[in-house]
Parts: sequence; structure tokens; C-alpha cells
Amino acid sequence: MLNQRKDYKGMTPVLFPILKTNPAQAMHYLISLFFFAFLNIAAADNFSDAVSTGNKPDPVVQLTPIERDWLERHQNIRVAFDGSLPPYSFLNDSGQPEGIAVEVMNILGKRLGIKFEIYPRTSWNKLYEAAVARKVDVVATMINRPDRRQWFIFTQPYLMKSLVIITKRDNSTIKNRSDLAGRKVTLVKGYQFVERIIKELPSMTPYFVDSMLDELKTVSTEKADAAITFMATANYLQTKHLLTDLKIAAFYDSDSVNESINESIAVRGDWPILADILQKGLTSISEEEMQNIHAKWVPGMESSIDYELIWKIIAGFVATLILLLLWIVRVRRQNKKIKLSRHEVQTTNKILLTLKDDLEHLIVKRTAELNSSEHKFRSLVENLRNEYFFYQRNCDGVFTYISPSITHILGYSPDEFKAHYHEYLTDNPTNLKIAEHAKACAQGLADSPYQLEIYSAYKDIHWLEVTDTPVYDEHNNLIGVDGIVHDITLRKQADDRLLWLSHYDELTGLANRRLFADQLHNAINMAHRNNQSVALFYLDLDRFKFVNDTMGHAVGDEVLKETANRIATTLRDSDMPARLGGDEFALVLPETDADGAAPVAAKILKKLQEPYIFAELEFTLGGSIGIAIYPRDANSAEALVHLADTAMYQAKQGKLGISFYSKSMPRNKAIE
Repeated sequence: MLNQRKDYKGMTPVLFPILKTNPAQAMHYLISLFFFAFLNIAAADNFSDAVSTGNKPDPVVQLTPIERDWLERHQNIRVAFDGSLPPYSFLNDSGQPEGIAVEVMNILGKRLGIKFEIYPRTSWNKLYEAAVARKVDVVATMINRPDRRQWFIFTQPYLMKSLVIITKRDNSTIKNRSDLAGRKVTLVKGYQFVERIIKELPSMTPYFVDSMLDELKTVSTEKADAAITFMATANYLQTKHLLTDLKIAAFYDSDSVNESINESIAVRGDWPILADILQKGLTSISEEEMQNIHAKWVPGMESSIDYELIWKIIAGFVATLILLLLWIVRVRRQNKKIKLSRHEVQTTNKILLTLKDDLEHLIVKRTAELNSSEHKFRSLVENLRNEYFFYQRNCDGVFTYISPSITHILGYSPDEFKAHYHEYLTDNPTNLKIAEHAKACAQGLADSPYQLEIYSAYKDIHWLEVTDTPVYDEHNNLIGVDGIVHDITLRKQADDRLLWLSHYDELTGLANRRLFADQLHNAINMAHRNNQSVALFYLDLDRFKFVNDTMGHAVGDEVLKETANRIATTLRDSDMPARLGGDEFALVLPETDADGAAPVAAKILKKLQEPYIFAELEFTLGGSIGIAIYPRDANSAEALVHLADTAMYQAKQGKLGISFYSKSMPRNKAIE
């Protein structure tokens, strides 16, 4: 699916609280991170080069005929944007909406062929009232809450948000949410999460403002001790308005709580088909595209780096190095092994100064590279949750852990899935093998990945590929199973589509030549074993070339689809119609002799002589049918096709409508 992302907690907030409590450990950790950065920067650059080669075309969004027809009848879709939610959607200096959500909707409009008409009002209360009154069809950003589902249908979340605590850079007393007790905290009026924060922190003093920018300015001017706001919004406003004296002190919520403030696309409640169409569009947006959009609007995270402390550590390190060198000089002097000249002392001092300068430059360079590498690495890891979730089971098969990413894939919470897993499985026979795989893995036996079919919380079907790995304790005793689950629904749909296209005609949905040949051979083999007959019809439409040439190929295609439908509704379930190409069709009728074939052919011919009506056009066609009977006329599938074709041409030339093959007709000697 879309591709769903969230603000990330990088390694920088982990490092710098350690700097304040254990500088030696922090220096060791910093050196390790530098080495990590060297390795990952190269990998990230190679990845970037790989994905940037060539301009990839937009992926094709597979819509059903009903969905395409609906879009044809609804050319203009009215969409509203919240003008006060940077960088997701907000008004620029020209008063026009822009941001991540605006770019995503532009991509959806292009790929789905939708012309979005932007609703002029951007005040949340106004646009929400308009959406409830159906003066607006789509709201680009809205949190999916139970009280809103009576008015709207929601896509899966595509904008992930995190609440963070913002303080002055020199404030070292607030390191987590519990430190906000008794403090003055600035909050924006009107947001639902504000009520929750007030309940969770009853001892704090709330200081209400009108906008998120006012929040940051209130902290910057020390009118409040801290602010609680969205991470991406804080980063954007901090960069745009040069609020360099602020820092992100801590994350306010856990991941499971943050999911309650993620943004979806809301569609008016009487248009569920549009919600499905937009969800397909979101799913077509690749991880790379979403990363590029986020990188454009979300600047690098402003970390709470204490540069003064870093310089103290560097100075201490250099001082230690100088003392070590002086001690070596003293020992050498005492042992009279080396006498340093004044020139050598000056040279040593220059080396030390150069080393100090080089070290300072290296620290600055590696810090910037680390932030960049961290962002790329974190994005890749977070994006796995769009396709993967993880679990652990004990030896009794009971789930002990399920990763939160299951909610992004199937819509269930981890606790829901633990309690009702078996109720969500479909009745696909593939699922009957799950118990065998689980038993084998629980016994410590190596097992290959297996697949299962399951319903999501939205009642659609997902295909999952499961890889189980036995887990042992330090005494080599089996203690459970670790599992990785990959959502392969799109891959399965693509495979099924390719399989269907290899056997069926894409225009009419009838069997193609390949499937027709296989089914005809099977019917003849079965008839041979049971001493029965098989009738083969070869059908050609009359006047089809005239219709195709004078009325256009679009009308011709509709004629072929209508003809296929008339033929199929006339036959039994055991009969098989096929399109051989152009306006030629073949029909296989098992357990049918000449007496049984005649009334079926007459019924089909009568259907074909009924008027065809398309828009304001009305015309009749008719057809010619040639019939050959196995084993009366031929003993092989190839010969039977040739004889039926011969009979069809006899019917067409003689304007007979229906013609059974007879030996008096001209025949290809190679077939006999």
C-alpha cells in the first residue's frame, strides 16, 4: 500500500543524553557511529544511484470496468485541504495550498485521470461542515475516528505523525513527558489530542495559542517551558522561521498511541467506490516516491546536540594526547636516547595543531554524514512495515508477540489478531496446510516459506507469505518460533492476471486458442473412453467487417463482447465457447451428437439475428455456423477443427446459416 511513513526517532537523541552522564561511553559510541556512517553512506549512495537511473513511467492503476465507468460519470471531484497543517497541507505566501498531501493528491489525479476541483475554504471547521453537507467530496487529510465514520469513508492512513516535546536548546531539565509535571506547556486550541494531554498531565499549566508557529515562538521567548506538537510540523516551522534556539527534547507518545493521530483521505459516505479507487491510487505510489516527497517538505531533524560539551570532550582528548607526547619526550630526555631541538619542538607543536584542526573538521563532517545516513537507513527500516510484520509463538502455538506494523497491513491491532487469528482465515484449501507447517517448525524441523489467505479488517482478501524459524535457548532447548510475514497480495494478483491472460481472450473473456485446443483434446479423450460424441461449432459473424469499417473499432469491440455474451448464455455449463480471433468463434459441446447439435445451433443463430443496439445505433448481423461431429467425421482435434471450418465456409457461401460437414465438401488431404 501506500505507502505509509512516520516521523522517526533517530540515533542522535539516543547519543546526547549519554554525553551528559557518561562522556567516555559517549565518545566510544560516537566513534562506533562514525564507522557505521562510513559503511551506510556508501550503501545509501549506491542505492540512490540505482533508483535514479532512468525515468520510470507511472505505474498502471488497475481499475475495474465499474470503477472506470464511475470516473467517466464524475469528471470533477471537489477536494478540500486543511490550510493550517504544515508541512502536510498549508497555504503558501500566495494563499495557495501546498505540502505533502497536495503533492500526493496531484499524483492521484494524474494516475487515476481525476480532475480535482479545490474547495476555496481552508479553515478546518468550515471545510469539515462543507464535507458533512456534501459540498466537498474529498478531504485530503482527516483522522479516522468512530464519530466521523457516519459521514465519511476512509482510506488507509498515508501520513504518519508523531507528537514531540519542544524546549529551548539550553534546557536540560526536560528529558521525557514526566518532566512536564508542574511546568507551563503551550498547546494549540482545538486539536483533539490536547484534551488527552491535559488528562495525562493534570499538574502541568496549559498555555493555549492559535497556531503551531505561535507554540514555537512562545517557547523561544520563554513564555512557556515547553510545547507539544507534531515532529514534522516543528521541523518545518523551525527551519522556515530560523528558530535555531529550539530542540526536540523527547517524543511524547509511543508508536501505538501515535497511530491514533495519523491522517487518511476522507471520502463522502455515499461514494464508497471513490474511496476504493483512491486507495488503489495510494497503493501505486512507491516507497521511493513517498520518500522523495517527504524529503522535499520535511527538513533534516533538528537534534538536541550540545556542541559545547562536544568541544570539551575533543579538548580533553587532545589534551590527553599532548600529555602523552610530553611524557614520551620526558622519558626520552631522561634516558638520554633522544635530544629534541627547538626546531623539532616547533614541528611537534605544528603536528598537534594540525591534528586538532583535522579532528575538528572530521567531527563536523562525520556528524553531517551520520545525520544523512541515519535518515536514509531509518526510512528504509520504517518502510518495511507497509509489507511485513513479525511475530513470536511459544511451543504451544500461542502468540506472545505481534509487531504493530500488522495494523498497517491488515487493519487489526496486535491484541485483536492474537485473540481472533483463526476467525480471520478464509476457507481457501491452502489454509488447511497451516497446521502442518506450524507443527513441523514447533518440532525444530526446517521448513520452507508457506502461503495463507486471510481477511483484513476492511473485509478484503490478502495473501501472506510466512517464514518460520525455530528459536532455542542457551541449552539448545526449543522455546518457540519467530515468524516473518510478507504481504504478497499485489504479486498474487499480478500472477493471477497473467495466468488468466494466457488462457482467455482479454476483450470477450472467452477461452483463447490455447485453452480451446486443450479443452477440445480433453473432450475428445473423455468421449473416446466413454464411447460418446463431441460436437464442434465454427462460427463466423456476417457483415461484421462492414460494421467495423463504417462505425469504428470501438463499436466493433462492443459487437464482439455482446456476441460472446449471447453465445455463452445459450450454452450449458459443460460447453465451452472460445474466440479464435477477429469475428470467428469456436464452441465445444461434449456428449453431443448431430441431433443434439442442431437445435443448439439454431438457437444461437436466432440470438445473433436479434438487433444490436449501441447508443443511437441499431443494426442486425446474423452468422454462419459449421458443425463437425466426433467420431463420425474425424478422430483428432486438428481434423475436427478443419472440417468444422470447411462446413462454416459452405454455410457462408450458400447463405445457409447452419451447415453440418459432409464428405461431399472439399477437404484438405493432409488432414485425412
